[in-house]
Amino acid sequence: MKIEWLLSGTAREWREEEYKDGGAVYEAYVRKALRERHNVAILYSSRGSHRLKVIRIVQFASFVVKNLRRRYKGDLIIRDFFSTVFAPFDTRRKNIVILHHLDPSSTGYRFLYRWMTRRFLRRMRLADAIIVVSEYWRNVLEKAGATNVMVINNSFDLDKFEFTSDELLEFRKKWGFDGQRPVIYLGNARPEKGYLEAFEALNGIDATFVATGKSETPKGIHRLFLSYTDYLKLLKISSVVLTMSKFDEGWCRTAHEAMLCGTPVIGSGRGGMGELLLKGGQIICRDFSSLRPALLELIID
Repeated sequence: MKIEWLLSGTAREWREEEYKDGGAVYEAYVRKALRERHNVAILYSSRGSHRLKVIRIVQFASFVVKNLRRRYKGDLIIRDFFSTVFAPFDTRRKNIVILHHLDPSSTGYRFLYRWMTRRFLRRMRLADAIIVVSEYWRNVLEKAGATNVMVINNSFDLDKFEFTSDELLEFRKKWGFDGQRPVIYLGNARPEKGYLEAFEALNGIDATFVATGKSETPKGIHRLFLSYTDYLKLLKISSVVLTMSKFDEGWCRTAHEAMLCGTPVIGSGRGGMGELLLKGGQIICRDFSSLRPALLELIID
């Protein structure tokens, strides 16, 4: 079977290894599985990433036009949010939509995104199947009129979560963790992930606060840019992992990865993360004002 995967992003040239967020990792696993038996072609379109807003608008307009003119050669078309909104549906071919979450607040073009969300909710019904990663989002889409929603959970390579005590000790030494103070992982250093508000709520606690990613962080937060293996080691040595996202997550791979490392999680429980934390016996903290007592009780215990 020939599969064409419609993929959009903000990079000028798409490279699979550059896509590190949870949804992209999920899709990379799917493509790897599909390629074992099928011919998978990626049809990538950039939404624009220029630093000047006016040029980004032109780039996005070009992206829209390119998608509106899209024609297909595959037997099966897999599409993301943006290609569902703009690219035509060919009823001679099977169509699958993969959705991780909807979040109008995650873009600077909030009103445009809200319009696109409404259009997505109408056009998704043209698909033969819609894949989501949690019951939460299945319920959201079914309430919006979808009747063909399937839940396929995140997958993980469990062998990657096993480390020797020597490996963890070497990691501690490499990054300066003395083992005397608890390590609190604040999550990815992205505003929508709530790491800044979490740090402000916990500031003053005698602990080492860590965030990961390329973004700069305020004084008091130890920022690391790690390989995936070292990232898992960080989760393993952490006393607590925080996932205080301010938007409705599709699932939250960070929380799931921490749980697989045996590290307790405190999270906002937004979106599909709620069912993950609830079923995994973790702590759901709905607001930042309750975070400090919840964490102190966990550390003391």
